[in-house]
Amino acid sequence: MTPADLRRLFENVAPDLDAFAQPWSLIGSGALILLGAPFEAAADLDVVTGVDGAARLAAAWAGWLEPGEPKAPDGPFRSEDFARYVTPWGPVEVMGGLKVRGRELDLRGPLPPAEEQLRILRLFGRPKDLAKAAVLEGWLSAG
Repeated sequence: MTPADLRRLFENVAPDLDAFAQPWSLIGSGALILLGAPFEAAADLDVVTGVDGAARLAAAWAGWLEPGEPKAPDGPFRSEDFARYVTPWGPVEVMGGLKVRGRELDLRGPLPPAEEQLRILRLFGRPKDLAKAAVLEGWLSAG
């Protein structure tokens, strides 16, 4: 999805996130694009919430649930409740109770600042996350 697609997706799902998923935060490429970082596309919008928030979203978004097998844990992190939704505006992945290296991910606000996103990318530590971290570091240092 392009930056314009992501903004439209976020504008359309944010009211539901506020209503059903509090507290919630965005991470990943979509969050970086919404922050204005120099990324040109993202596959989806990644939402982290608690297990209760994920369950409330599941009830509200049942018609958008992407059928199929649950996503296998990837690297050092696991979600207690993971779901992928195909909304009319684009795909959203919801991670309820996300734990990284056995500890719940502590996030600050709906769209954590770039420095916090950088910390998260480094914490995940996969090659694709570290590549994004390098781009983000360059953008932050350029001011």
